[in-house]
Amino acid sequence: MTKALSNNPIIPGEQLQGWSSWTPAELTENNGSFSPSQLAGLDALRRHLEHAPTAAAAEVAASAAEAEAEAAAQQEAEQAEESVGYPTASELEAIHQEAWQTGYDEGVQAGHAEGLAQGMQQGHDQAAEQFAQLWTPLRELSSNFGRELARVEEELSGTLLRLAMQLAERLAGEHVANSDSAILAQLRQILNELPSSMSQARLRVNPADLAAARQFLEQETPETQWQWIEDPNIQRGGCIIDTSALRLDLRLASRLAALQAALGLDAADNDLPD
Repeated sequence: MTKALSNNPIIPGEQLQGWSSWTPAELTENNGSFSPSQLAGLDALRRHLEHAPTAAAAEVAASAAEAEAEAAAQQEAEQAEESVGYPTASELEAIHQEAWQTGYDEGVQAGHAEGLAQGMQQGHDQAAEQFAQLWTPLRELSSNFGRELARVEEELSGTLLRLAMQLAERLAGEHVANSDSAILAQLRQILNELPSSMSQARLRVNPADLAAARQFLEQETPETQWQWIEDPNIQRGGCIIDTSALRLDLRLASRLAALQAALGLDAADNDLPD
């Protein structure tokens, strides 16, 4: 609180004229013996003393009013601050935790999405790299295998064909050697190749097939005069037909030789019977 001070000025001594020193006892003892100048000074002092308490009281009242106004203003400010409703420490902590958790969750979600995309791309790249690493030797192996297979086929093709021909020759020979109808199958096959009108022809055939061949040809070509020749050097199932226009060699050995020539095989590599 501000200290109350008097606003009444102090009267300098030079403003007081015609005064003399006195004692308090003289105020009662000699009030009838004051000179006019002393009475004037006393009157001025009296007026000053009369106004001094009033001015001091006014100054004190003003100071009190000012202090009361300041207190009221401070109280209003405090009430205004209370009406704003500032959060408490626990509320501030809760707000902080909620904001932190929200930021953390959003960060986790964003990081998860980004990590998932990066992981998928990384997995794809790794799979492609591993596939390339595994596929390269396989591709080389496939190319090498193809070249080796072609080389082996080229080297073995002749041998395999020769073996196949030998096997076919053996099977055919066994079949015709034990079949009385093998010669008839050959004759039926070449009928369309014979001239439509033959006056004469000669058949060379194995003695075991002569009877069946003669009966068939006399029945199928009655206009032709046949000459029948038995030849034991001709394997059963085969024959040779001579006409004035052509010669048909239907021997098994001749047909196999023609097949070998068509396949590019050397007939000398096979022991084919006549």
